Amino acid sequence: MSRFFYRYISPLALMLIWELASRSGLVNALILPPPSGALADLVKLVLDGELLKALWASLYRILCGFTLAVVIGIVLGAVMARIRLLDLLLDPLVQLLRPISPLAIFPLAILWFGIGDASKIFIIALGASFPVILNTYAGVRCIDPNLFRASQSLGATSTEIFTSIVLPGSLPHIFTGIRLAWGISLVIIIAAEMVGASNGIGYMVLEAQQTFRTERVFAGIIVIGLLGFLTDLGFHWLRGVLLPWYRET
Repeated sequence: MSRFFYRYISPLALMLIWELASRSGLVNALILPPPSGALADLVKLVLDGELLKALWASLYRILCGFTLAVVIGIVLGAVMARIRLLDLLLDPLVQLLRPISPLAIFPLAILWFGIGDASKIFIIALGASFPVILNTYAGVRCIDPNLFRASQSLGATSTEIFTSIVLPGSLPHIFTGIRLAWGISLVIIIAAEMVGASNGIGYMVLEAQQTFRTERVFAGIIVIGLLGFLTDLGFHWLRGVLLPWYRET
């Protein structure tokens, strides 16, 4: 009963209190519109096709930047963990760039790549690559060194070692980095579209705020939250398929 209450009843109770407070005038509906208004506007966006267009524009940028971040992050993390010289050379650069907000680099990205998709893909790839690099590095370093010695003594090539030992042994850590990278990608694209875009979910939310359509702002927030939640469930499912032996503690 308690688990059911905390998972379902309490969120519904909060929504009901929010609805009643907004409808009764206890709070200004322009500042905090009722949930029913946000949901009604969300349905309207779906029926008009506006949501699909905005969502596709954002997802295209996210997927391109996220894919680059994953590929670059896995490769760099693995080689840094395996090659001491590259670790010494690249780690200072990673630690120097990692604290810098991608949005601080966005004006430069616009100068380099223009106002189109390329600048947004670039800052997503940059910002989302660091958790993949660090988690891949940690995963490879956790692998038993005896496995590398045994494979080398049996004549395994570098490619065989990478595909049969490095990747399988570090996949749990890599998946953690990928999940973090996806969340960072969502945050970056929304902010970037608010700064310099003419379409996308972030632009839709900003436009709604500028025209005082608060219910549309909340509709956009709902879409962003659902997108993050559902895709994270997808990552959980994919990890279960690829790593059936792995269980979180």
